[in-house]
Amino acid sequence: MENIVRTKNINKEAILCALEENNINEEVILKTWREIVEIESYTHNKKAVENVCAYVEGRLKDLGFETRTIEFDKAGPTLVGEMGQGDPSEGVILTGHMDTVHKDDFIKDFPFRVEEGKVYGPGVLDMKGGINIIFYVVEMLKSLGYNKPIKVLISGDEEHGHGKSGSGSVMAEEAKGYKYALNFETGLITNDIVVARKGMMHCAIRTTGLSAHAGANFDDGISAIKEMSHKILEIQELNGKFGPTTLNVGTITGGTVVNAVPENCEIKLDIRYVDNSVLPAVKEALESIVNKNYVEGTKSDLIIENTFPAFPNSLNGKLFEKAREVSSKLGFGEPKGAKIGGASDAAFITQAGVPCLCALGAKGEWNHSNREYALVDSAMERILFITNLIFELEGMEL
Repeated sequence: MENIVRTKNINKEAILCALEENNINEEVILKTWREIVEIESYTHNKKAVENVCAYVEGRLKDLGFETRTIEFDKAGPTLVGEMGQGDPSEGVILTGHMDTVHKDDFIKDFPFRVEEGKVYGPGVLDMKGGINIIFYVVEMLKSLGYNKPIKVLISGDEEHGHGKSGSGSVMAEEAKGYKYALNFETGLITNDIVVARKGMMHCAIRTTGLSAHAGANFDDGISAIKEMSHKILEIQELNGKFGPTTLNVGTITGGTVVNAVPENCEIKLDIRYVDNSVLPAVKEALESIVNKNYVEGTKSDLIIENTFPAFPNSLNGKLFEKAREVSSKLGFGEPKGAKIGGASDAAFITQAGVPCLCALGAKGEWNHSNREYALVDSAMERILFITNLIFELEGMEL
């Protein structure tokens, strides 16, 4: 089918016409949504992520992208798709991730289904719904004559923080030189757009003592759990000392049996921060606690598992204002700029000096659970909104 002739101003009616001309409707959108959701891609299953990557890559090739994958030994790949001519400084990045938190075969008990305007399934919201939207946004851009560079960046291990790959730094490098980026993470049910996110560091502290029989040789034992208990209390006291930075001891494991002095103990921490500059001081405080012995004879180590930089809003002002204007003009309401605690790959994009808006995927609730759902009609709304926004941003300085 021939492309629609490009008009000077692309509006809602022109996009709706292009959707009709290309036979894109709710049924078609739900079909591809189902296809991608039913290819399970548990973040720690490299082969599963490779399978969904093959599907997404095939779709991008069908749309005219030149594609390549960046492979990692212990994690799913990062997929790169490029289309269009001209200077990347006039181009857009469409980004997200294709891995999910749901374990293998989760779909057997939580199948893809549509009920009362909601679509359910593992990753339907976070964030296969967003990837599905990218497909149709690109199709609309092509149909309506958009010819600026488009780069699609899809990571394969976002859900475990790129702890087994260098995908975050790869995405930052790939983003360099582009005008702006749009991240298709979970859309907020409030219709707000995320302009800032906290950074995240995950780490572990491992303590070793000396095992002994709790009855016959209690005094010969050195309790790793006792030592760790002191450390946990000291860590909790760090909350409030670095501005809004939070330190949460999320898990603790230790010991083997109830009648033995525990030789080993491990805790895992989730640390969130709004300012990347506080991280060295936080690490120093943790190291001080780790290196201090409360129980003589114990030894402790700090292990940094992964780090997400904070996603600041300092670059996003003009981009967000235009998005708010376009949303209002289309009748989708006037979104607010949201600052939230969850990390995303938008942080790596902004590290490259590229403005980025986040949470532009399908709208819904209950990520990472067996209640996860997305609003069916939010997919079409996003296609209209993002397509119009990209055209509106042509020639605009950010």
